[in-house]
Amino acid sequence: MADDLTQNDASTLESAAATVEALARALELHDYRRGRFGETSTHTARVTQLALRLAEEIAPELALDPQLAYGFRLHDIGMIGVSNATLLKSGTLTPAELDEIREHPWLGERIVAPVPALGGLTRQVIACHHERWDGSGYPRGLRGIEIPLAARIFAVVDVFDAMTNDQPYRDALSIDEARHEIAAKAGLEFDPDVVAVFLALEQIPPAADS
Repeated sequence: MADDLTQNDASTLESAAATVEALARALELHDYRRGRFGETSTHTARVTQLALRLAEEIAPELALDPQLAYGFRLHDIGMIGVSNATLLKSGTLTPAELDEIREHPWLGERIVAPVPALGGLTRQVIACHHERWDGSGYPRGLRGIEIPLAARIFAVVDVFDAMTNDQPYRDALSIDEARHEIAAKAGLEFDPDVVAVFLALEQIPPAADS
C-alpha cells in the first residue's frame, strides 16, 4: 500500500509539472504571436529563481512546496486573455485598457482552476501578485496579511525585475536605484517585513543585460 501511495504521489507531481510546462509554453507562443518571443520566459526564469531564494529566507516550508514554484512560473498566465491591441499599445492606456490588463490575475486563476494539482500556493500567487499592502492593488483590493504570503513575496521580486530590465515605457534602473524604490514602497505597496529580508539578500542577480 505504501508503494502504491508513493507511486500515486509521484504520478501527481509529474502530471502537475507537465501541466505547468504546457501552460508556460502556451504563454510563450502568445509572446511569439505578438513578436516578443522569449520575453516572458526569460522574465519568468529570473523571477522564479529570485523569489524562491527570498521564500527560503522568509518561509522555508513554503519554498519546499512545488506549488510555490508553479505559481511563480505561471504568475502571468492570465495575459493570454488580454488582447494584443492592449498589450502592444505604445502610448498611454485608456481606463478601459487598464481595466483589461488588471483582469489578468483573475483570468489566470480561472485558467488553472480546473487543475486540482494547481490549487493552493499556485493559485494564490496567480490571483494575488498585484495586490498591495495598503489595499490599493487589484483585482480584489486585499490589504496587509489578507494577501497570501506567497503573493507578498513574489510581488517584491516581480516589481524589482521589471525595474531592472528595459520596459517599453522606460529604460532599466540600476540595482541600487531599484532597491531604493523597493525600500520606499515598503508599507505601501509591499509587506515591510518581506522588503527587509529582500534588501538583506546578498548577491541579488543583475539585470539580464548587465
